[in-house]
Amino acid sequence: MEDDKRENDKDELVRRSRKAFTRLARFVAQLMREQLACGPVTVQQCYTLEALAERPLSMNVLAAEVALHQSTLSRIVEKLEKQGLVERARLAENQRMVEVRLTENGREVHRFLDSECNRMISGLLDLVPLERRAALLESLEEMTRILDPKIREFRKLLAQCCSPGKEIPCDP
Repeated sequence: MEDDKRENDKDELVRRSRKAFTRLARFVAQLMREQLACGPVTVQQCYTLEALAERPLSMNVLAAEVALHQSTLSRIVEKLEKQGLVERARLAENQRMVEVRLTENGREVHRFLDSECNRMISGLLDLVPLERRAALLESLEEMTRILDPKIREFRKLLAQCCSPGKEIPCDP
């Protein structure tokens, strides 16, 4: 009897968590799109600039950092390069490796976007009661740690997503 209750409690927790994750992802994506709508970059370009803010990265490392396929990232970097926000260079020690770095204009755009994002996050935090802000931040940081593709357990979960035999049922 106690095991049934625990299983039902977990089922409800899973249902509520899935619903919350889905809504959070949707709302954050909408917020990012709205925030960047009048600016010079898309959401994916913004993520790319942010990943490059601390240091230049190889295309491989950058693709992993922004969780994009290499071909998709190449198109994004090409557009950013045409806008004068990034530059690509082959590494002297390995000519096959391409490194991407922000230009001064790219740094300026990133600083502006960073400032605007901080302003928006500040406004969002103002909507959370003061005594719950630290707990919210700890929960967000924990979810970020758990959802990191560099973590083996997360990669195992990803591998289960579209494994053979799990096709979405649909009528032709």
